[in-house]
Amino acid sequence: MKHSFPQSETYSLFKLIVESKTQRVVGCHVATDGAGEMVQGVAIAIKMGATKEDFDNTIGIHPTSAEELVTMRTPSYYYRDGQKVDKLE
Repeated sequence: MKHSFPQSETYSLFKLIVESKTQRVVGCHVATDGAGEMVQGVAIAIKMGATKEDFDNTIGIHPTSAEELVTMRTPSYYYRDGQKVDKLE
């Protein structure tokens, strides 16, 4: 969040990897300042079997970059059998 302001030149990347059949979060990529501390919390959630719905039902700490992990609502893309596809059928 702090990097969203116009004066910032730091970019952030957040990605949750969700198994489509079970909706379990199976991975996470974070590239930004403080990523290690964010990923530690996500690792605990993944180890405990958290689902995408669990992340969606979590209130993000505002204003922080970490809130991006619980406000992702629409998938950017999908993979099926190792191939990127527009949608799951």
